[in-house]
Amino acid sequence: EETSPDAARYLDLVRDRTDHLRQLTEEFFQYAVALSSRSGGSPEAVSLGPALEESLAAWYPVLSARGIAPEIRLPEGPVVRQLDRAALGRVLGNILSNAVKYSAGDLRAALTEDGVVTFTNSAPGITPILAEKLFDRYFTVETGQGSTGLGLAIARHLAEEMGGAVTASCEDEILCVRVRFP
Repeated sequence: EETSPDAARYLDLVRDRTDHLRQLTEEFFQYAVALSSRSGGSPEAVSLGPALEESLAAWYPVLSARGIAPEIRLPEGPVVRQLDRAALGRVLGNILSNAVKYSAGDLRAALTEDGVVTFTNSAPGITPILAEKLFDRYFTVETGQGSTGLGLAIARHLAEEMGGAVTASCEDEILCVRVRFP
């Protein structure tokens, strides 16, 4: 049935709020699952290069829609670690999600032979102090629309569960997120 312009506007507002609550509920659920899975998944030999390529390919439509063409650097040989494949995918995906939200239109992803994956992008407004807080639960920068502040906290937790570490630094509004798997 026909709705008045005011009713249509209110319906759009309700839809937006409902979508935001759905996203928030999903993030809380995923965070709770990540915290409760102390034993983690089954570690297996995972080649980090192909895992990084798969994550970037999964995010390619979103990156492309934002006009971001990632630059990728991989070492000559394989870099293999004993990791939970699904958790690794989640770590990389959450970091890429953050890059999509806050990048000024660029993204560089690099893997080194010693098992460090580095994501670098221009991030206007991000300071070294904000970069240190990115992995705090519920922390979002002011420009984070629809963000719950849990994605990077989940990424850090999962990486640590697999014996790795995730850090962030910022210099001259260039954000650098490093994932280390020794």
